[in-house]
Amino acid sequence: MNPLITKLQERVKLFDSLQEADKGQWGIMTPQHMVEHLGMLIYETSIGKGIASLVIPEDQVAKMKGRFFSAYYPIPKNVKMPGTQDEPTVLFPLRYASLEEAKEKLNGAVTNFLAQYESHPEQVSLHGYFGELTMEEWLAFHIKHMEHHLMQFGVLPAADEKITQLEKLLYKVYTKVSADATAKWGKMNAHQMIEHIGLVFVLSIGKFDLPYKGTAEDAAKYWSEFQEAPAPWKTVFPTTSFGEPKPPRAATIEASKVGLQKTFQKYLAYCEANPSAVNSHFFLGNLTVDQWRQVHVKHLEHHLRQFGVLEDIV
Repeated sequence: MNPLITKLQERVKLFDSLQEADKGQWGIMTPQHMVEHLGMLIYETSIGKGIASLVIPEDQVAKMKGRFFSAYYPIPKNVKMPGTQDEPTVLFPLRYASLEEAKEKLNGAVTNFLAQYESHPEQVSLHGYFGELTMEEWLAFHIKHMEHHLMQFGVLPAADEKITQLEKLLYKVYTKVSADATAKWGKMNAHQMIEHIGLVFVLSIGKFDLPYKGTAEDAAKYWSEFQEAPAPWKTVFPTTSFGEPKPPRAATIEASKVGLQKTFQKYLAYCEANPSAVNSHFFLGNLTVDQWRQVHVKHLEHHLRQFGVLEDIV
């Protein structure tokens, strides 16, 4: 099953714990207002039954969509629709008799969306900020939208800053690295580098089942130096030759970027489901989920410097 479908189903179950007396950490919505906000027009719009129009200039749509779906653009706290920033914030009238009824309607909206997703996967519907969205994009939107409001009411903890940092760096990979980008060092071209990043994410969730072959003393030494070094692949790790880079598996760099996005989502799902997991790195030994996040941040910075997106460290 698509891991994003599983994630949406898991997220909607979290609303079961929400109580009438719960208070939001920002905004003026009550729990019922929030649930109705999630389950009303936006789900109808996503399955093509609602009426939507763009609420931002058309020339801004591509940028908004790219930032939101490619990487780090979060839903801002207390966000207002364009053109309403100076208007007072008011609560909309409630449609349902109780929070529990609103939860039932939300569950039904999610069920209807997933049925439409399965039966009409090629359907496209308009979003007011992001323009035409595929069902796959709507799926990702609904998850992020739900998570935003689950965080608002403390059902989910605030987003991990390292994940946000990773997403920002990945956004630069997606948008700033082209097929003809020239490397400042190394044998990999830009296309090979994109796929290499994906493989390291896969390594970090134990898919290759490669045990660490060094000593605990070596691992501790490398980890200490790794944390302090701004460019550890140049100054900490031993010079190692892995031979000639392998040809990319995908036909184009853009296809590899799409694959990297999907790999990153699988990585996030694994970390969420296995917060105590430990997986090996060639030099750094057996690393926790949090340690691997630190590795990924520096690894992405390393390759963005390699292709001139970030300024090199002298």
